[in-house]
Amino acid sequence: MQEFLSGLVQNSSFGVWDVVLALIVLVVGWFVSGWARRGVVAALSKWSGLGPSATNLAARLTRYAILLLTIGIVLTVLGAPLQPVLAAVIIISTVAFLALRGIAANFGAGLVIQARRPVRIGDSIEVEGVAGRIVELTGRAVLLKTSDGRTIRIPNTMLLENPLWNASESGAVRSEVRARIHGAPDLDAICPTVVSAVTAIDGRAAVDPEVFLHTLTPAWADVTVRFWSSYDDREAVRSDVVRAVAEALRSSGLPCSVSSDPPRFLSARVDALD
Repeated sequence: MQEFLSGLVQNSSFGVWDVVLALIVLVVGWFVSGWARRGVVAALSKWSGLGPSATNLAARLTRYAILLLTIGIVLTVLGAPLQPVLAAVIIISTVAFLALRGIAANFGAGLVIQARRPVRIGDSIEVEGVAGRIVELTGRAVLLKTSDGRTIRIPNTMLLENPLWNASESGAVRSEVRARIHGAPDLDAICPTVVSAVTAIDGRAAVDPEVFLHTLTPAWADVTVRFWSSYDDREAVRSDVVRAVAEALRSSGLPCSVSSDPPRFLSARVDALD
């Protein structure tokens, strides 16, 4: 770099007016970069729907590009050979691209997210096994607040490149509880009892619960109860369902054990009877 600058000085011949013109160009470029930054912020804030973080990043990149162009023009005015200046600009741009390509990819993905709105602040999502509520959308990442209080940053590119589940779009999620009923129960009598117990629970979505039979032996029967609730209330509703199903079956004289663990397999469905 030092040899490059020395070569520019040795090969350049400029006078006082060249210096004055270079200073004018530098000052004008500085002000133009500031105006361009404010113009980009105003335009993107009004028309693009981008968040403050993405808007500010785009504005800064615009200003840096104008300043870099201004420096090249100043060197040319001072008599520096044009080809080395262009070569230096290309080298700097290439190095910057290679160093910032990950940031640029996430920034581009952030622009797509802000424009298409597949997710919004407050949505509950799951991507690549990470689930939580969106608390902030930035130019490079999405901040999730998990149910155990952790804050996780998900790169914007992950939301576009991987399957994304947005629980807030569907309005309700499905949960299951598993019940083992001992003895030789009458399944036609059990299903209405279980369905009635689940239907009476507050916070459940307006979707009829279902009962599935997946194990039947002379000594016991295993059934799975499926029901729907909002994403935020799923844990509380699941707990209420476990208690309600256990109490309903025991009140009917059927010893049982009820768990919220998901069933390992399903083999047949028992339709709930009214």
